[in-house]
Amino acid sequence: MRFWLTFLAALVSTTAVFADNQRVRDLDITVTLRPNGEARIHEVWDVDTGDEITEIYLVRENLDDISIRDFSVYDEGFNGGRPFDNVGEWDVDLSRRRKTGRCGIVHKGDGVELCWGVGEYGHHVYHASYLMTDAVKTLNDYDMLHLQLVSPGLSAPPQHVTVTVRTDEVLDTPLDTTNTRVWGFGFNGTSYFQEDGSVEFESAEPFQYMSSVIVLLRFDKGIFHSSSVKPVDFQEHLDQAMEGASFEPVYDVEDDDDDDGGLLQLLAQIFVIVVALLGGGKTGYSRTGHVSRWEKKKLLGVSPKEVSWWRDIPMDGDLIAADYALTRLGEDRKNNALASAEILRMIYNGYLDVQKDANGKVEITFAPSKHGKAPIDPIASDLWSMMLEASGSDRILQDKEFSSWSGKNRKRLYNWTEKMGKLGKEKFRGRGWMQSRGSKFTSDGQLETQHLLGFKKYLNDFTLSSQRETVEVHLWQEYLVYGALLGVAEKVAKQLKDIDPVLFEQTVGYDYGTFTNVLYSTNMLSRAITSANRAYVSSTFSGGGGSFGGFGGGTSFGGGGGFSGGGFGGGGR
Repeated sequence: MRFWLTFLAALVSTTAVFADNQRVRDLDITVTLRPNGEARIHEVWDVDTGDEITEIYLVRENLDDISIRDFSVYDEGFNGGRPFDNVGEWDVDLSRRRKTGRCGIVHKGDGVELCWGVGEYGHHVYHASYLMTDAVKTLNDYDMLHLQLVSPGLSAPPQHVTVTVRTDEVLDTPLDTTNTRVWGFGFNGTSYFQEDGSVEFESAEPFQYMSSVIVLLRFDKGIFHSSSVKPVDFQEHLDQAMEGASFEPVYDVEDDDDDDGGLLQLLAQIFVIVVALLGGGKTGYSRTGHVSRWEKKKLLGVSPKEVSWWRDIPMDGDLIAADYALTRLGEDRKNNALASAEILRMIYNGYLDVQKDANGKVEITFAPSKHGKAPIDPIASDLWSMMLEASGSDRILQDKEFSSWSGKNRKRLYNWTEKMGKLGKEKFRGRGWMQSRGSKFTSDGQLETQHLLGFKKYLNDFTLSSQRETVEVHLWQEYLVYGALLGVAEKVAKQLKDIDPVLFEQTVGYDYGTFTNVLYSTNMLSRAITSANRAYVSSTFSGGGGSFGGFGGGTSFGGGGGFSGGGFGGGGR
């Protein structure tokens, strides 16, 4: 007992020393799988070095038939981002000065250490890249990737970790629930299928000393052709990984503490409908995933900071294409973004009406002027039809009606949310904004996406424009629609109200002062609906909670045995 108390005291002491001197703010890892089973791994370490270490190293052991080559490093703030000199075999005993601008590999009996010099003490963003051969394993019935990508025992447990697994562009095979199953181990967080055909694992809390990231993916035959063969069935390997695992449901509750200004009273009602929709839908698409700065720059063709204001409605007013671009960029918005925008546009186009009951409560009704015709937009049309079914014979949609209907039609809602992403990708390709193979944006697509972000900047600050009164008034409705899509609707509404309260009320149909009380109560209801529907999706598709069935969801801190790579330790020394 005394030994363990001494050990724990030493461990706490070590962690405390690190907290004062070193910190890993963020760790972003991208694994790109090639047809032959190789994995190109790109790691971005956002680090405060402290003033005691001379290098950073990554432990890659338990490699079996895997070899590591093409190791390179660069520092965003050093030597113009040029690659470090790769010296081959690394000498850990060199001084910090002699390690600066250099990288190399320490070969050990059971693996390697990938090392580079920290350079000047302070804040750095390092990019480390290397190739792992034979990462994908060929099994009897499936193919498999099972790697530990972040080892436990790091000198500096990261505050946030994201791991993205995708296929190389030459494969043109997105990873989704039709061909892939996923499990995450070693940390508390989530795993999700993303709309761009990748799988994302993300931490939900800062790492502890023994936290790690172990990813396990099962692939249908035909995607990869790896020469690394393991003559076992996948289930045998999965059983080993599941020993000690415990998956929990994912409850994604929005933090609405910043709702101090209130949105349109109408949006409060929309929230109830949309949260129920997206709470029961495809978790991978409806959420906004973490996207690193370098990934955003790659998508846009420029740094997001370099994007200028754009005054015109972007992407020809195509909400589905715009939503796809925002999802790819990982823009910070609420899960109801596209549906909220679609409902607002349906109201402004006359497909829906808004009225108040005798107690002043907002209700959505179906406009008789359209004679029961649904909108042309396929996403809006499906949404309109579902809302109409839920409204009952009086064609007035009330909160409890849609909540009740969504509980009985969750599979339909799931298919609807999947349809969003598929249509967005089709629209991008159809307009020539994305390459016909893979998911890379063309130059035109990059420009259109820049305009979309520029429009968001404009909406955030358009009250500063001296020409606003002559240019924007007739576009106010579209500003609110795109404000909902971009996650800034409340700010847009407040700016419009400040410019001209009378015109605001004429355009919107409601006074601004009734927003906050209604929004508070409906947000509370939205949270309950979101939690209930997410729990249902987890139990339906994941065998009872997290990602147990491989469809994504929560990860398990325990389990994950049988992986390749990884080890123990690493970080600064």
